[in-house]
Amino acid sequence: MHLGFFSPPYAQAYVDGQRTLQEVIEWDLQVARWADEYGLHELFFAEHHTIGHEPNPAPELTIAAAARETTRLRLGAAAHLLPYHNPMALAHRLMYLDHLTGGRYIAGFAPGSFPTDGQMFGVGPGNAKMMDEAIDIIMAIWTREAPFRIDGEFWTVDMPAHSEQWNGPHLKPFQSPHPEVMMTGVQPTSPTFVDAGRRGFSPMSQQVGMAALLKQWETYEEAATGAGRTPDRANWRVMRDVFVAETDAEARRLFIEGPAGRTWDELVLPTFRAVRDRGGKKYALGELLLDPGMAIEELTLEWLVDNFFLIGSPDTVVEKITRFDEELGGIGALLSFTFDYSQESETYRRHLELLGREVAPRIANLGPRGDAASVDASVAVTA
Repeated sequence: MHLGFFSPPYAQAYVDGQRTLQEVIEWDLQVARWADEYGLHELFFAEHHTIGHEPNPAPELTIAAAARETTRLRLGAAAHLLPYHNPMALAHRLMYLDHLTGGRYIAGFAPGSFPTDGQMFGVGPGNAKMMDEAIDIIMAIWTREAPFRIDGEFWTVDMPAHSEQWNGPHLKPFQSPHPEVMMTGVQPTSPTFVDAGRRGFSPMSQQVGMAALLKQWETYEEAATGAGRTPDRANWRVMRDVFVAETDAEARRLFIEGPAGRTWDELVLPTFRAVRDRGGKKYALGELLLDPGMAIEELTLEWLVDNFFLIGSPDTVVEKITRFDEELGGIGALLSFTFDYSQESETYRRHLELLGREVAPRIANLGPRGDAASVDASVAVTA
């Protein structure tokens, strides 16, 4: 099992006018440097355009910057929001990024979920259809020989034959046949997991409870098998916040009283508690986190820290991760949100050091990988 991180980035201090955007970017790069130094495995960056507390509209730029500051850390997007890009231009930028990172780049594709982003781009409920068409175009550019033409509903690709005069088209991915592609899911029967399984992409589960996670893997597995692929748990990434300090009490205090606790209380939990209408049924997303019989009102930061997150001393966190992995039947990577501890940076640096040097070596043989496992990072699910 590998350990990694996902940076939205959470930036309440930026929204409050206490931090500049440049400082938010620099904190992401500092986290990348520490993660690389302490042997942690990967770091993903999100894309949002109109969300002030998650202010990164260009994960590919952050990946490019972080690649120059690191040597081993894999760097991914979670995710490129495909309806907001010309897929021909994006396909070429990402191939170039694959070379720039020396093959450490992980692609992530999503349709976009924030309504204000969609409003700005003039993209409505057709996001999923646009995403699917964009994926088809990107994969064609990455893998097909020119010339070819694709006449889609939203875009048209007319890839020219190779020209001796112009010596192109010429660009192909660094990784063969292409970078690993990851797609995220929240709902137990997530349609993106169906798409990922069908296409042979890697699944990444957001922070939901055990029952939802097990159903997500079942959904992905059935889609992959139905498409004639063999699903590999080594490519399953699961989100669950992890925080390590010298003692259990110290870790709990630093999480609850620090930026992590504030982020969950002020940003994440209100989103999870909000009631939505799905197919005529009222529900709150936070119900996916709760134990059976719990009410949404019981979803508090303290409950999450004590019952859901993986928080404590190195010994405690190793024990919790081991139990978590066993309940899931083995996963490839455990990812945690990053938080803006820039004003108490030594706390966060020590957390990463303990995670990389004391926890990671003791859980390396968990999951489906093991010492002897070999996974082709460029093809997430084998045909």
